[in-house]
Amino acid sequence: MRPDLIVPGPEETSFEVEKDPTVVEVPFSPLEQRMAKEKPYLMEGLRQLHKELGEENFKRLISRIHNINVSGERCLIVAESELHRTNIEREAIPAIAKAFHVSNIRVTSIG
Repeated sequence: MRPDLIVPGPEETSFEVEKDPTVVEVPFSPLEQRMAKEKPYLMEGLRQLHKELGEENFKRLISRIHNINVSGERCLIVAESELHRTNIEREAIPAIAKAFHVSNIRVTSIG
């Protein structure tokens, strides 16, 4: 999360940005690198998923994911495209369920 951006909470309706905001382009990094920093509690599941899928499939299907959230028995995954979403659903759902101990998995795409 950018330190200069204040995101509204559930009771607020607006947000504030510094007086001189800048748009910063950040190169895309693999999911496991981002989650290690942002959501370390998902790392054990990602390690299990890596073992289940193998190196090639993990890179092709999981490393390209934009975001993943796990809450109880539910998992939400944001894929980069409809094709990527379809491939995840076709090839990785059982492995994701096993690695993260979830029974309800939803995969969406950003494009």
